[in-house]
Amino acid sequence: MDLSQILQPQSILVPLREGSKEEIIRQLVDALPLGDGGPTAREEVLKAVFEREKVMSTGIGRGVALPHGKCEAVPGLLAAVGITKNPVPYEAIDGKPCRIFVLLVANPRTTHPHIQALATLSKILNDPARKSALETARNPADVLAALGIPAAG
Repeated sequence: MDLSQILQPQSILVPLREGSKEEIIRQLVDALPLGDGGPTAREEVLKAVFEREKVMSTGIGRGVALPHGKCEAVPGLLAAVGITKNPVPYEAIDGKPCRIFVLLVANPRTTHPHIQALATLSKILNDPARKSALETARNPADVLAALGIPAAG
């Protein structure tokens, strides 16, 4: 999966403002390029992601959370990334707080790309060098480099 197709520099929040789990998710959703969908699209995306969190926390452990959801308000698959300076409680499966947050939101018709993106991100986040590069990222360009996305230009 080519992450450059779903993640734009303006959807990368470094540093992400620390707050509650809900505040983190709201910031990430606000960073998504929802286009003409406006407030209605934002609310639909928030609802989808919060509903998914009710099933099971998307805090996958080791300081990483992959909140995600599916809704008709997005045309395909979109991503946002946020990295906090300090760990934030997130109800992760290992009980540890998180610093790296990757939001994925998909249209229900884009199941395969959604699964591909989760697999690609899992591989990246399991690589200690790349995870460390994300933790020390100072700007969107650093995040893109850590994710293996070539700089625009």
